[in-house]
Amino acid sequence: MNDKEFWDSNLWIYLLTKSEHPEDVRKKQKLEVMLRAHPQIVSSVQVLNEVANALIRKYAYPEDEVREFLKQILLLTENQPMTSDFSFRSLDLKQRYQLGWYDSLIVAVALESGCRILYSEDMQDGLVLEGTLTILNPFNI
Repeated sequence: MNDKEFWDSNLWIYLLTKSEHPEDVRKKQKLEVMLRAHPQIVSSVQVLNEVANALIRKYAYPEDEVREFLKQILLLTENQPMTSDFSFRSLDLKQRYQLGWYDSLIVAVALESGCRILYSEDMQDGLVLEGTLTILNPFNI
């Protein structure tokens, strides 16, 4: 059985940032439980870049802390490099499923990696892509 999961960027941001807002705390706790379940999590260079951008621009984390956060993600995941082939597959997925460009890139990597679930707060919850990958909002489960 394939237990590979892809986690969208925003999930990592909830895990890595400190917030006292009750909704953020609830989300972080949920993700910590999911992480302890020891899934095979896949990420991509795009996820690393999106996380770094958010931590630097939105949360004003210094670069050395961002570097450590990215290393943590790499330790916890199977990180997939992106090639030009992903760009072309993403165009097909974008058109077929009416996805945003960056979402279609994430979907392409998740599919290519053999993931069965793509956890995302931002994409269409319950959408099944290519008959093998299901997008789920982890906070609706």
